[in-house]
Amino acid sequence: MAPDGEDLNRKPRMDRHDRIWWIMLVTVVWYLIICGIPALLIDSPRSPINGIIDKIQYMPDATKFTVSTYLTTLFAFIGAFLFTGIPRRNRFIFRTFLPSFPQNKVSVLLAGLLVGFLMNFGCIVCALLNGDIKLFLNFTLDQIPFYCFALACVFIQSSSEELWCRGFLYERINVCYPLWVAIAANGLFFGALHVFNPGASFLPILDIVICGLSFSIARWYTGSIWFVMGIHTAWNFTQNYLFGLPNSGLVSEVSIWGLDAANARESLLYNVQFGVEGAIPAVISDLALGVICLILAAKQGRLGEFKERQVTQVKRGDLSQPQDEIGQWVYKK
Repeated sequence: MAPDGEDLNRKPRMDRHDRIWWIMLVTVVWYLIICGIPALLIDSPRSPINGIIDKIQYMPDATKFTVSTYLTTLFAFIGAFLFTGIPRRNRFIFRTFLPSFPQNKVSVLLAGLLVGFLMNFGCIVCALLNGDIKLFLNFTLDQIPFYCFALACVFIQSSSEELWCRGFLYERINVCYPLWVAIAANGLFFGALHVFNPGASFLPILDIVICGLSFSIARWYTGSIWFVMGIHTAWNFTQNYLFGLPNSGLVSEVSIWGLDAANARESLLYNVQFGVEGAIPAVISDLALGVICLILAAKQGRLGEFKERQVTQVKRGDLSQPQDEIGQWVYKK
């Protein structure tokens, strides 16, 4: 608690819970281990229950893929709300997830979905024009319910990554470190999450690191995590379910457009194993997102915020703030 007369904008004394190494360790333990174990038990054939999803005989392969790849991340999705909503020191982060947060609007989410689609579609067009991939229409009307289900599952998976990376990790680091540190750490952490994906190599991981940096910058510029949740969802759904391309090395069993995988070829515009995420257009696309946000921010005179923290400590007795956050952290704005 800050005594009367103390400058609340000074850099706070840092305890173990606010150090960057501890925050990243906590993120790994909770996101990958505690929230990941239930998903692993359900999905893995080597688990004690031998992959319960594979035992459900009546479930189509496309649904099994969607459930095991995307829906099992529901544990991480819920875990992010619990881990930020229950501990007092994290509740300022929890509020940034909710519809009541000023920048979280349906229009912002829809804008993110549109941006994500255009980014991924542009990469796919490059591969098509270069002759690296060939697509064929693979859609029937009776598949519509499945694609609605798949979109919901992809939203859960994509949002779970955003809630932990551009939510908890980003915000907690920015409590005691400048904004640029939170953004840099986010990019490196996000890239590390995908190191063991099928087909991961230098260029795909470089793209994902840039993606993590740009998503963090977009999160900062818009002030809304919903925007990057929308981008991430549309990107994954577009390449995996609209066009049947690998999503970080994982290929859906069913898609609206099918990929002629036998004739796909490797180039700087397409990675056969990793998809468009492992090629130059994706690097340019992700980089462009961050650069555009920086240019727009520069016009508004906001680049100085990179040297600042975005939160401040609440003074005891300040009744203008939510009482469960007294002595904790709230946004300056």
